Amino acid sequence: MTDFLNQTPLEDDPRVARAAARLVLAELASAEPPDEVAATISRADLWAHARRTRGEPVNFAAERAIRTDPEAARLYRRLLSLQAVARSELAAAAYDSSATHRRIGSFELDVIEEDDAPPALVIQCLSDTDPVPTMIEVVSIEGVVRLGLPAPVDKHIVVDLPRQDAERDLLRLMLANPLAGVYLL
Repeated sequence: MTDFLNQTPLEDDPRVARAAARLVLAELASAEPPDEVAATISRADLWAHARRTRGEPVNFAAERAIRTDPEAARLYRRLLSLQAVARSELAAAAYDSSATHRRIGSFELDVIEEDDAPPALVIQCLSDTDPVPTMIEVVSIEGVVRLGLPAPVDKHIVVDLPRQDAERDLLRLMLANPLAGVYLL
């Protein structure tokens, strides 16, 4: 459950606010027509009430509508749940391409993106006994990318992911998706 009393810096991130707005817009677009929701409060007022920060004035009309109208209460709870989803770590990883850290068995994968260098995939081998992978395969809704890996140097495998190489750039984008399957072969 999201703790709205102890907000973290992640929740101040504008990307998270955009993620919440996209979720809410998608929900409102697929919801029933506006006339079926209580006429006592608008959806915009409910959204503003759901997004208010601790200590801000309370919209008493919104509170009254939430307590007396079941449809307004249902929509308010849905808005709160969408906000919680947008603030989750999974949502942050999906909207932040720099949040690409994974651990697969005894291997840690990081995609490093810096301004002055092309992106790179770094695979750190944490064990001396496990066999070193020779390929990486990433499966997501975008498709499947399989790429050969170079030999490790000091227990690290480094693969450049230049944006000019379509296959490697797709691999980089797919690794940013937390729902993508990553296999070291």
